[in-house]
This record gives sequence, structure tokens and C-alpha cells, in this order.
Amino acid sequence: DFSLPPHAAGLAGAAAAEPVPDRYGFYTGAPSTPLPDSSAAAGGGGGGKRHHDALRIIRRREKKWLAMFNNWDRVVAKEFPRLRERCRKGIPDSVRARAWYYLCGACFMQRDQPDLYQRCLAKQPNEKVLDEIDKDLSRQFPHHELFVQDQGHGQQALRRLLQAYSGCHPEVGYCQAMAPLAGALLLHMPELDAFYTMVSLFDTYMRDYFRPGLEAVQVDGQILYGLLKRMYPDVYRHLVKYKVEPLHFMVDWFMCLYVRNLPWPTLLRVWDVYFCEGVKIIFRVAIALLNGILGSSQQRRHLKSFEDTLDCLRNLPASVTEASSLLPAALLLELSAKDFEQEHTKQLKKFNQRKQGRHQMQEAAAAV
Repeated sequence: DFSLPPHAAGLAGAAAAEPVPDRYGFYTGAPSTPLPDSSAAAGGGGGGKRHHDALRIIRRREKKWLAMFNNWDRVVAKEFPRLRERCRKGIPDSVRARAWYYLCGACFMQRDQPDLYQRCLAKQPNEKVLDEIDKDLSRQFPHHELFVQDQGHGQQALRRLLQAYSGCHPEVGYCQAMAPLAGALLLHMPELDAFYTMVSLFDTYMRDYFRPGLEAVQVDGQILYGLLKRMYPDVYRHLVKYKVEPLHFMVDWFMCLYVRNLPWPTLLRVWDVYFCEGVKIIFRVAIALLNGILGSSQQRRHLKSFEDTLDCLRNLPASVTEASSLLPAALLLELSAKDFEQEHTKQLKKFNQRKQGRHQMQEAAAAV
């Protein structure tokens, strides 16, 4: 089940208690945390000066991003290190949607195929897929102002996105993990932009992830354990000791890109890097989380069973999910592109050998 569980319902809370959404649009049941604005900055005193300084920094960063949008081809071709650094610092909220749309190449797809969404909408998926999509609509961000109304504009837009993609990709169909990803995009951008960004996300960044059998996810799970064994052998040995397999917990992390697992501010920072640098940040965050939970002998002593370990991995403690600590820990890991490539080659070869072995055993059994 890839519906939104109580962490963003943790961001979501009880709408009845406080009907005012937070700065991200979630009804949290707590006072919202606004961005610095002119009224706050005008409050006088030290607090007013701090707000004014924060606002000035935000405005300066926004201007830098707007300048990059106006020279996007040159920036990508000749100034990528600067672009990457700005993504790692966190994209300003006001330009985040446009930045994601540019970073993933959706802007070029829409330019080259302006009628793609309408063509995909005209290709309806089968009734079974339509039923699966409809069942999942109310589970996505039920405490966000866009989706709080049953069959409201948000759910209708999400239905159209998922139907359009499934109709155009009958070989893939629909997977439950698609809904929270498409929904998260709709929280930030208009429906048409969300469609092109979603297609780029599914077809390029997450290619083969949603195909039957989830073979790409299985390989990535073994890559994760291979990298973990090299970097944090004690953490790896603990997982192996209690027979915790990658697929027991990382399917949710990787297929939903942490939508269900991280606090919203942290998630946005991870996605900022993801749209710029690709899947490596998903591995880096996973390794940083595992080390944050199981890195010390004291931590491991408190998790003395399969159930205890898995429960902690499925319900991440707040101490390891703050953006201010998780992102630096993930980005500072000494993992090169070559490390990822070598581990991918190694694990893909092992996976294909195991797959071929199973196939030969099945053929032998059928011949008896």
C-alpha cells in the first residue's frame, strides 16, 4: 500500500483542530510556520532584523535562479557545478516547481510535444487499471488543502495524470507508487507541467521501476547493500544477522522517493538534489539513514531482533530525518560515480545469473 501514512499525516495531523494549513499546504493542527515576509521583517528589534536578513537572502537566491532560467542551456552546459551547488543548498520555494520542470527536461518535452497530454488522455487504460487508480485517489495527501476534498479538483487532476500515463504505457500500466509521486508534483505545479515532469520522472529517472516483477528495484536493493557493506560493515552485518533484506524496507524508500518516509521540508531538499543529480542521492540518503539508525554499537544493542530493526526502518526516528543533518551526511559520503557504476555492474551480473539459474531449474522441473 503506497498511500500516505502517518508521517505526512504527521505533517497532516487533525484538520479539525486547526483549519489553517502550514506553509506547505498541510493541515497540521499546529500554528503554521510562514516564510519570512515583509510584515515579519517590519516587526522591529533583533527579531525584525533577523527576518529582514533572511528575506534578503531568499530574494537574492531567487534572483540567481531566475537568471539561470533565462540562460538555461548555457548554465547546464558550462556551469553545472554551480547549478549542482545551488540545488544542494535547497531551491527557494517560490521557484522550486519551475526548477524541477527545467532540471528534468520536462520543458523541452513540452516544447517538442505540446499535444502529448491530450493524446495520452485520449488513450484510456482498461477498467481494472481505472478501478485501481480510483481506489488510490483518496489515500494521497488527504490532509493537504489540494486533496482534502473528496473528488475535488486535486483528486480529479491526479486521476487524469495517472490515467494519461497508464493509457500511453499499457506495457507498464499502473503501480500504486505512481500516485504519491504524481500527487507530490501537483502540490507544486499546474497540471500540465506536472504531467510532463511526471513522464520525465517515470521514463528517465525511474526507468523500469514500475514494470511487473520490479527487477530494477531488486537490483538497486542489492546495490544498496553492496555499498553499505563497503562503507559501514557493522551496519551491514547487523541487517544480515537479523535477516533484514533490502526489499523489506527500501521498496517504499526508492519507489516513492521517500514521500512516505521523510518530513516534508527534508523531502523537498532531497528532491531538489534528485532532479539535478539523479538516483545517486536516493542511495546516499538510504545509507545515511541506515548509519544514523544503526551506526553505533549502542543503537544496535537496542534493536535485537528482525522485528525491532524493521520497525525502526519503517518508522524513521525524527533524530535522523532533519534536513540540516541528513543532507550533509548523505552528500559527504565518500562515494564516487565509479563506485556506483562498479557496484551496479557487479549486482546486475549476479541478478541475471540467479535469474538464469531459476529459469533453468524451472525448465528442468517441467521436463520431468
